[in-house]
Amino acid sequence: MAATVASPRVPVRASDIGRTFDPRHPGRPYWPAVRTESLRIPRDRASVGLALVLGVGLLLRVYFVLVWHPAITGFSDSGIYFQGAVESLWSSPGRTAGYSMFLRVLHAISPHLLLVVLVQHALGLFAAVLFFCAVRRCGGPRGLGLAPAAIIALGGDQLFLEHAALSEALFIFLLSAMLYCAVRALDGGPRWAALAGLCAGLGVWDRVASVAMIVVIAIWLTFSAGRPRRRTIVLGLVSLLVALGSIGVYVEWRHAASGLNGLTTNGSWALYGRVAPWADCTKFTPPPGTRALCEAKPPSRRGYRSTADYIFYASPANRLLGPAYFISKVPDAMGKLQRWSEAAIEGEPLAYLHAVWLDAKRLVDPDDPSYGTYSANEMIAFLLYGPDMHSGKNQLVSYWQQRLYPHDPPTHRGDVGPLKRWERLTRVDGAWMLILLALCLAGPWLLRGRARAGMVLFAVTALVLLFFPILTAGYDYRYTIPAFGPLLAAGALSAWGLVVRVTARVRAARA
Repeated sequence: MAATVASPRVPVRASDIGRTFDPRHPGRPYWPAVRTESLRIPRDRASVGLALVLGVGLLLRVYFVLVWHPAITGFSDSGIYFQGAVESLWSSPGRTAGYSMFLRVLHAISPHLLLVVLVQHALGLFAAVLFFCAVRRCGGPRGLGLAPAAIIALGGDQLFLEHAALSEALFIFLLSAMLYCAVRALDGGPRWAALAGLCAGLGVWDRVASVAMIVVIAIWLTFSAGRPRRRTIVLGLVSLLVALGSIGVYVEWRHAASGLNGLTTNGSWALYGRVAPWADCTKFTPPPGTRALCEAKPPSRRGYRSTADYIFYASPANRLLGPAYFISKVPDAMGKLQRWSEAAIEGEPLAYLHAVWLDAKRLVDPDDPSYGTYSANEMIAFLLYGPDMHSGKNQLVSYWQQRLYPHDPPTHRGDVGPLKRWERLTRVDGAWMLILLALCLAGPWLLRGRARAGMVLFAVTALVLLFFPILTAGYDYRYTIPAFGPLLAAGALSAWGLVVRVTARVRAARA
């Protein structure tokens, strides 16, 4: 039996206070490893990076407000939105009324245009946070979400659209909320899927083109786990039903208030503008009653007349049906436009694909000639200075702005040169666009699991936002800007997958 050895009594010195004695060496005081996690401030570099991005984005927005206030109102669409907020929400037959509703709500809070700009700048920063969180939930390094957050919080194009009385700022926020809720639905269940569908439906209230997002979200949720399962099918159905329900509410409200049917009345004008610049009636048979839409001059002698020229200015459709911003009195006017446009595409598929190709090239080089409308530089000039891009006046906007905001102080227009140079520096085109598109296409083969599913969601969203307008209406640089957030999100995830695979190959080769 082993003898028990008594521990000697050791005197306690002042220097030993706070120490713990080692039971194996009674006479040797020591400092134990104390758990300090609860006392230490977390040092998440990604969160610190996000805070810096948001801080710089806030400073840029404050500078913009000080230099140019209350808002940018050169674009003619601002006047149409103001008119909807002043008179009837359904006064524009070619647009949904969500943004005019947004203006009415803010007007009830404070009847000043500056409030609209401040709210839109806040929505932009919030959208950056939602993109960061959505990417973070897809796995991989936490810093990947900084890529889409930076293009939203710091991108010059985003700043200009937030500072303008246009629907894009609200649409980008709804888009970010839709994507975040869709990613959360993978763990959170039907309630997050319902929120994703609601955001997609409200996006249609704001912009008709968002109708494609309803299909994207429903299909992605259904196939998010690979093969459809009972749970993922339920998620897809929930999002689809909620989105369609919100659109149904809008359509019924519009019909009850104005007697008009559908989301819009003049929806066929967009496809007509896509087709008319190159359509040659000698190469297809116009449907009955549409011969007057044919143009006598062959396409080779028309030059690159834009889609906007055929919609809003002198064109066969304007002469036959009247201006595009009024409801035509000609019976079945939109049906005639739709049938004639579809017949042109069916009769001249190569000409249609050529026009789409010309517009698609402008995603890389916005100044390349095509049948589309504004390049990046033209869009900024139009936003700031109106239709002639140098006078600073837009009579339509000025009239309805005075009606909606009669007590606003005079407009202050300072030097926006630094902001224009910043916009050019942060523009997503050229080589950057090519790299990001290539990463979107390569991502499914570079990633696995949740990262792959999230990348597919962001990539498909970006591609739809980029190419759906080109296929159905024509190129406009303004239409490409909402795609930048999901495009950078997909690109960041794909780039991480590429780095991981290349690193693994290099290590295997060395081994």
